[in-house]
Amino acid sequence: MKPSAFLSTAALLFAACSSASVAAPEADDEFQTFFAWWNEAFQTPGAFTAENFSEYLTEDATLTLEGETVINGVDEWATHFQRIQAGGGEVELVVPFKEAFKADDKIYTYHVIRSRRDGEVGCSLAAGHADMEGDKIAAITLVRQDLDMENGPVDPECWTE
Repeated sequence: MKPSAFLSTAALLFAACSSASVAAPEADDEFQTFFAWWNEAFQTPGAFTAENFSEYLTEDATLTLEGETVINGVDEWATHFQRIQAGGGEVELVVPFKEAFKADDKIYTYHVIRSRRDGEVGCSLAAGHADMEGDKIAAITLVRQDLDMENGPVDPECWTE
């Protein structure tokens, strides 16, 4: 999907759902709480453990990015993010999200992911949802679009240096 089509689709989804009967956006829903923990854990060596992920995720929680399931179960969550953490640099999922709302057993989101590594900055917009089982996340599904940091425009929440 082209970047403009992706962003247009995300905007239409949120506009359409905003007028539907859904809960108001929350700054502290389970999805944002998980990402706030994730941000702290990324800065803390040894924090990405299956036990710690189990505080927020079901044992068989999945992560699907751009239509491909890349993580299946808390053990894979731990090893996947340990590998990214060991690679150095900084990554942050900006909380509170730009948009978030609950509908039934899903939390929908539109948010910024920003990074720094080897003197380079990166930023992407992400949209998707978390499937909830009680107060735990059973699945996260996201589509992401990298922003052109040199030719813009970039989101104001992106790091520029």
